[in-house]
Amino acid sequence: LKLQFLYLIGAARAMVLAGIAELGLTPQDAADLADVCGHLRRAFDRVLEVVCSGKNQNPFIGGSQWMTEYAKVYDLCTNSNCGQADSKDGKDGDTSRIQEYLYEFYRSMLTQYLVDKKITAAGKTSDQFLNEVVTLWRHHKVILHWQGRMFSYLDRFYTMQKNKDDLHTCGLRCFFSEIYSHIKVDLRKALFEHIQRERDGRQQDRMLLREAIQLFADMGKGDEKESLAVYSTDFEKPFLDFTGEYYEREAMMWIAEDSATEYMKKAERRLEEEHQRAESYLVRNTKELTQVVEEKLLSAHQRKLLEMENSGFIALLRDQRLDDISRCHRLFKRIPKGLEPIAQLMYEFATNEGKQIVSKHSNTADPVCFKAYTNDLLELHAKYRSILKNQLDNPVFEKAVKDAFEAFVNQSLHYTIPNAAAGTAPVKMCSAELIANYCDMLMKNATEKMADNELEEVLEQVVAVFGYINDKDLFQEFYRKHLSKRLLMTKVNDETERSLISKLKLRQGAPFTSRLEGMLQDKNLSTDLQSKFKAWLAERDTSFGFEYTVQVLTTVSWPAFQIHTLNEPPICETAVEKFKEFYGQRTQSRKLCWVHSLGTVTIEALFKKQKFQLQMTTFQACVLLLFNSREEVVGEEVLKELGLPWEEVKKALQSLAMGKYKILLKTHSAKNQKAIDEKDKFAVNVDFTDKSRKLKIPTVIAKVNLKSSQQVQATVEEDRRHAIEACIVRIMKKRKQMEHSALITETISQLHNHFQPDPRHIKKRIEDLIAREYIARDDDKHNLYRYMA
Repeated sequence: LKLQFLYLIGAARAMVLAGIAELGLTPQDAADLADVCGHLRRAFDRVLEVVCSGKNQNPFIGGSQWMTEYAKVYDLCTNSNCGQADSKDGKDGDTSRIQEYLYEFYRSMLTQYLVDKKITAAGKTSDQFLNEVVTLWRHHKVILHWQGRMFSYLDRFYTMQKNKDDLHTCGLRCFFSEIYSHIKVDLRKALFEHIQRERDGRQQDRMLLREAIQLFADMGKGDEKESLAVYSTDFEKPFLDFTGEYYEREAMMWIAEDSATEYMKKAERRLEEEHQRAESYLVRNTKELTQVVEEKLLSAHQRKLLEMENSGFIALLRDQRLDDISRCHRLFKRIPKGLEPIAQLMYEFATNEGKQIVSKHSNTADPVCFKAYTNDLLELHAKYRSILKNQLDNPVFEKAVKDAFEAFVNQSLHYTIPNAAAGTAPVKMCSAELIANYCDMLMKNATEKMADNELEEVLEQVVAVFGYINDKDLFQEFYRKHLSKRLLMTKVNDETERSLISKLKLRQGAPFTSRLEGMLQDKNLSTDLQSKFKAWLAERDTSFGFEYTVQVLTTVSWPAFQIHTLNEPPICETAVEKFKEFYGQRTQSRKLCWVHSLGTVTIEALFKKQKFQLQMTTFQACVLLLFNSREEVVGEEVLKELGLPWEEVKKALQSLAMGKYKILLKTHSAKNQKAIDEKDKFAVNVDFTDKSRKLKIPTVIAKVNLKSSQQVQATVEEDRRHAIEACIVRIMKKRKQMEHSALITETISQLHNHFQPDPRHIKKRIEDLIAREYIARDDDKHNLYRYMA
């Protein structure tokens, strides 16, 4: 090695002297330049000796001798005589020529060294070749470091002024031309071989791979426009192609052998490995690498994976394999539009499950059980809410579930009327009515059977399912009717009632719940009014001999009740008249309309063996009070005395004589012992007895009041007619003129949150508004409407 260095020194000396002679310098300057070049060559040899020996030490004794070489370069480049020569002749001076010579001398030393170190992959394993390349590259970087220090003065002035590559870039270009350009293909092959080994499970030296890959990137650092152009062309693009081919083979093998769940586990593991690989030794964590793997493992086989029998996405939902559902979401959200096919499958599966619930409770011989039906809906909704929250937290799945529930919740349920005549059409019921009935049941009983937090959770779910109903106004009317009966005929939990109303208000807005809130307000105002009525009676020293309570309701908030004329018993007439007098003194413009069907009465009844407190309806009480003055009463006498329709009298007699508590006895049956007829005779059951002292006499209520349901739907249809007309007028007043199709679309858009209007009904309302001269057709364009102020 020493003889080789001596030979190189001698050759370099001859080259230096020959080159200096051509510069045209003064003999002194030429001698100084030759001397400095000799020192620099010897310093370069010391660096080579230390670096090539593998010793990790400073090539300069004391660590600062390189400053001596730097000082020689500095002195030579800033020689005062040379500077004067520059100023006297107008040509490039000696200083510039000396700096240029030193720059080329720096390049020639590196080039000669690299020419002697040329390596080849022939006859070597990939490990040997890769180690040899990385070792040479490490040595070259150390050499550039020390050479850069010795020649650093050139970087401060010469390279900048002459627009030359800086010393480091010059050194990289030397390596590029003498080494890299000859080995890049073999180096890439060696790297691919090592990476494939690692993918196949064999541990590799990642630091070695990182340094080898970094070489590709460093080779482009002299390019001002794109420093990674060499890396991209020579390594990254071929690597992406190599990766794509590797995972294409793997995917084909997995898809043939594994289930969808096992495939996804392997794919997720591979993606994580590639991410770690990119972090460990790739120059940049390129999205392209991940995209290639995702394309080959996921995009290319998504449909087949999702539709695999017993392991596809439908199977995961059916079997509630939540971890696999989460993995499916994590994987396919990585690819463009990867979640949409999953959402479509989820929509189809959820719709099918919902339709099974509708089918289960429909087409029966009995009325639909609202409790069982709504509980099934809530259970299904809770299942999908949990999946959306924990496994599929993405708006695309929210929409899929929403669309699915809207698809089946708005289907009608049917049942056949028992003993109906042949050809009678099945009765239709809608989710709006059934869910309103369920809410009524909750409000009546839930506070006794549920904790507050449990009830709140159920109410949240009910309101969420309510949100899928198209005919929200129909639910509103059914719920309003139930609420009215609860407020007037039972004890209610005001806090629970307000909680549900507030949830509906939050979802639908204040106008939707304004009448419901008005009903609660009337209830509270009636309590205050009753206190004032008692005080008014006390001032006049008036007493009825019993407690008399009146609730005053505003017509606009409450549903329309069926009003019957009732001949009150004499004991009640005075109380009614006194309240009319009291209320008339407070308001002159309001008229009282008495709804006796919603009243309740508590009667003390003395039988032969026991005394009872009987709670019943006003109609039942009026029937029972007739027996205070007679022992036996005929049905038609009750009809005449009370002035009620026979249906109401019949229900009252049936509940008292044939109900749970037989307060009356049917002493004579004109036709059927099991039915009530106008000719039947009734008497008090004086031997009646029961364990309880306080009894509530139940009323005769059909399982489903078909007539009442039809009345609610008729009321809703009438309200919709007014809502459509008001919406059309509001739109036309703002727009002044509008085409028919645009008006239909805008009307549906504004009303869809309240109900789903039929375009045919909108057209009818337009025609009606034209007839009433709110709007008019344009004379020239028949489908254009104009607003008439």
